[in-house]
Amino acid sequence: MRSSEFKLMVMPYASRLYRLAFRMMGNREEAEDVVQEVYLKLWKMRNELPSYQSIEALAVRITRNQCLDLLRRRKTTMDVIESEKREQESHKQSTPQDHAEKEEKMQLMHEMINRLPEPQRSLIHLRHIEGKEYEEIAAIVNMTGNAIRVNISRARKKLREMLNTQYSPWKN
Repeated sequence: MRSSEFKLMVMPYASRLYRLAFRMMGNREEAEDVVQEVYLKLWKMRNELPSYQSIEALAVRITRNQCLDLLRRRKTTMDVIESEKREQESHKQSTPQDHAEKEEKMQLMHEMINRLPEPQRSLIHLRHIEGKEYEEIAAIVNMTGNAIRVNISRARKKLREMLNTQYSPWKN
């Protein structure tokens, strides 16, 4: 597909996509960035676009998902900042024993993650330690998003089982 065809097929939806992004993001600059990202994704898909029944519906869905990803990232960032603030405050009030217990728990968690089979270990590391999004992980490990989600879910389940075994009240 040539750029002139792309413009005719996709550009008429720009104002609708912008309004949706602005309504979700609440910020003009972020909405413009979202729409730009959507058009980049659509451009990369340009040869597949004629096979879609409604390009407008596709563009709206991509815009919505892009906004949700940004909002999740923003929430995660705010959660990390809040967590760091709480950590700093508790650090001021914590005893050396509290600090040692926390270090021991972190060491235990890293050991448990290292006992996970591949690719679960790598996926947990990329998602939870490096904070990568599923799309970024998919590009790195060459897996589908669904396969990544399934493997991470299984890894979390195994980690919960390991933790339950480690801290079981019936353990000797």
